[in-house]
Amino acid sequence: MKKILLLAAVAAIALVSCKPTERNYREAYDVAVGKREKVSESLAADGLISEDAPRGKVVDGDTLYFVNEILRVDDGVSPLKQLNVAVAVFKMNTNARAGASMLSEKGYDARAARALEDKWYIIAGSFDSMDDTRAFIARFRKENPSYPYIGLGGNPVIIRR
Repeated sequence: MKKILLLAAVAAIALVSCKPTERNYREAYDVAVGKREKVSESLAADGLISEDAPRGKVVDGDTLYFVNEILRVDDGVSPLKQLNVAVAVFKMNTNARAGASMLSEKGYDARAARALEDKWYIIAGSFDSMDDTRAFIARFRKENPSYPYIGLGGNPVIIRR
């Protein structure tokens, strides 16, 4: 009986002492933040360029974002032109097709296009000249000021084929 009582007392003490506290969580969080800051300080971010992120370029005072992709359209519509304005990117074609359909209902020549890396872009317009592309982007921004540009960092992206 004494052994059972002693074992129960030891178990009770062990359970109480293993209880996590807010202070323990805070200390672990502070250690993790410190490690992250130490790593970020050791990496010089200046001059690094992401290979897959759109690159900004100033064209006649407008900052435009470009990316080079090979696009494929399977909708039977006329092929894409040299400069294509993407307004969203998704991993699933269903989302891209639904977004393109909504833009088509608003009067845009929108369609979903697949890139090689299983990315699906919503192409809102396709053009041969930079002037037409810039005019379209300005008009799209004016007509859709709160458009989210999903996956594109808040800006339409020009995809060069």
